[in-house]
Amino acid sequence: MAGHEADVIIVGAGLSGLFAARTVLAAGLTPLILEADERVGGRILTEEVLPGLPVEIGAQWIGDTHHRMFALADELGVETFPQYDEGETTYELAGSPVLRGDEFHRRFGGELAELTTVLRLLDELAAEVPPEAPWRAPRAQEWDAITAGAWYDGQGLSPVARTLLEICTVGILAVPTVEVSFLHLLFTIQTCGVTAELFAESEGGAQTTRFVGGTAEIPNRLATLVESHLVLDAPALLIEHATDSVTVHCRGGRSARGRRVIVAISPMLAGRLMYDPPLSGYRDQLTQRMPNSAAMKAFFVYDEPFWRADGFNGQLISDVGPARMSNDTCIPGDDHGVILMFLEGEQARTHGHWSQEERQAALTAELVRHYGDKAAHPVAYVDGEWGSRQWTRGCYNANCGPLVWTTYGPALAEPIGVIHWASTDTATQWSAYMEGAVESGERAAREVIEALG
Repeated sequence: MAGHEADVIIVGAGLSGLFAARTVLAAGLTPLILEADERVGGRILTEEVLPGLPVEIGAQWIGDTHHRMFALADELGVETFPQYDEGETTYELAGSPVLRGDEFHRRFGGELAELTTVLRLLDELAAEVPPEAPWRAPRAQEWDAITAGAWYDGQGLSPVARTLLEICTVGILAVPTVEVSFLHLLFTIQTCGVTAELFAESEGGAQTTRFVGGTAEIPNRLATLVESHLVLDAPALLIEHATDSVTVHCRGGRSARGRRVIVAISPMLAGRLMYDPPLSGYRDQLTQRMPNSAAMKAFFVYDEPFWRADGFNGQLISDVGPARMSNDTCIPGDDHGVILMFLEGEQARTHGHWSQEERQAALTAELVRHYGDKAAHPVAYVDGEWGSRQWTRGCYNANCGPLVWTTYGPALAEPIGVIHWASTDTATQWSAYMEGAVESGERAAREVIEALG
């Protein structure tokens, strides 16, 4: 690729970069995608835990209002199927033993009513936040000066309601709520458009649909459409930019020259690139303050989904852990039972340092508490942690702590000369989801198409 030229250089072959490349190519411009990894997909990663049995180490679901993703799947010929959701959830919260869903709701009905009240208030406040400019919300300064956790603590919730709210929020942001500004939480709710449903116990608004063959079918098929414009194992190091041209230098002395560049990686990773001339301190201060979150997923495979016969849906919610939540993630047409366990925020940071054997033993004990002795005998196990992956360094998304949006927010997606920004973290619709990745790639592509006429 040394000396390669294109109209638009795209750094990163995740969903944002691939969609931007396809859009640019359809407009009659020539893209060149430079991907640091040896695969495409970024935070989408499908692996086979057994022959013919794919599991999603990365992004897995889309929701009913993810219209771009449904359209993209249809265009690429990727079929979908609904997430299994029949039966009861089990709960293990605030010192209570493991309870079936019906018993939990009978015992803690009053506490859950408190939670409903708080969710309605979150809906009302989020409606005041413009997703394209959250720093312009009428109370932006007030909301950005406190953490989401501090706001939660001020609502007078019972231990059960407060714990459940924390678990569901961390399940979305993948960081403890004390690390995220309240304005960022409201922004996230607003960009997702489902407000309180985003915090439902099953996260039903965002997790209703899966992809036949695995989520990686989407980036893999997109990559085939732009295959001749894609270079793998090409980590970008330096972006030289002038008034009407850009040169991206990669490891090994390779380089590519273009008229525009779309940096389609998370803000934190974008901040690790070198720029000549250097970007403003304003932009750099932003990327220093948008760390990637921490998440890992662990999959247990059994001969059959035995929990279904006992009336369970495979979803647990626990503050004992190690996992805080789980899902039945079986594949239709396959006899195996598969349970996915989530370790997010502090759980991912802590247990990510354990050996796989230690993690599996601790998670097995948790499953046995919820589903009985049959859970102790999986036929396969696999897990995946994202913070140690060189070209990702965290998942699911980037989060803003206090005073980041109101101080540096305008620098997040605003082009700097010939440099444009994409990634789900920059989206204004379904930020932090695949839908947001497509939206941001679409926006960045539109910007360069308009700029180049």
